[in-house]
Amino acid sequence: MSRSSFYHSLKWTGVSALSLALVLGSGVCRGNEFYREHTEAFSTTNLAPLVKRISPAVVGIRAWGMRSESGIYDPEAGFPDPPGLRERQGAGVVVDALAGFIVTANQLVAGATVVKAQLQDGRALDALVLVRSDRDDVALLRVEPDHLRAMTLDYAGALDVGDPVLAIGNPGDWGQSVTLGIVSALHRSCPGIANTDLIQSDVRVSQGNAGGALVNMQGKLIAVVLARRSGFAFAVPVDAVRKLFVAAQ
Repeated sequence: MSRSSFYHSLKWTGVSALSLALVLGSGVCRGNEFYREHTEAFSTTNLAPLVKRISPAVVGIRAWGMRSESGIYDPEAGFPDPPGLRERQGAGVVVDALAGFIVTANQLVAGATVVKAQLQDGRALDALVLVRSDRDDVALLRVEPDHLRAMTLDYAGALDVGDPVLAIGNPGDWGQSVTLGIVSALHRSCPGIANTDLIQSDVRVSQGNAGGALVNMQGKLIAVVLARRSGFAFAVPVDAVRKLFVAAQ
């Protein structure tokens, strides 16, 4: 498919209202057996089956272009990326396989002219930025929907301090990595992010986790990782993702 044809196909005329309703209404993206509701909680002593099931929904994100506005840079404690960096690397989460929707961190794609999504199976897909939120530091991308796997969205209101969580991201050039921790606090703020309702956890993350998934033991997305500060990860709840769907209509 030519570049012009592909980007033409990304117009909103190709996105059905039904697909959006599925995501907004139930948080479950249907299309094959992967998207069936999973309510079983996995034991923290054996997370391999859970990781195997949900990890294909987490993708690597690479973006090229100049930053549209300066952000806070602390190489020891946090991210966004350094000002003026032409290439940015992080992660994203497929949230609707049928529509080709991927959520990621706005800090990665703001001002980017080229964005690529690297799938677990090795494919690198061109991505179009549909809508961004500076306040929540998240962005909604669209890729050609071809054999994608999506992650179910949960509701952050069901989360408690002490709950175990997984972080799945794409640190450095190592490829996908998974870490385990607990929710340390709710309703937190973090310098450089306007949203003051962040989830704080002690999962180990690095710069490549920006835009990656924070997942509960049911394998559902509860938040998008944005930053690290003082050894803790800060993530914006999935309510911010649902706002992107509404804004994109």
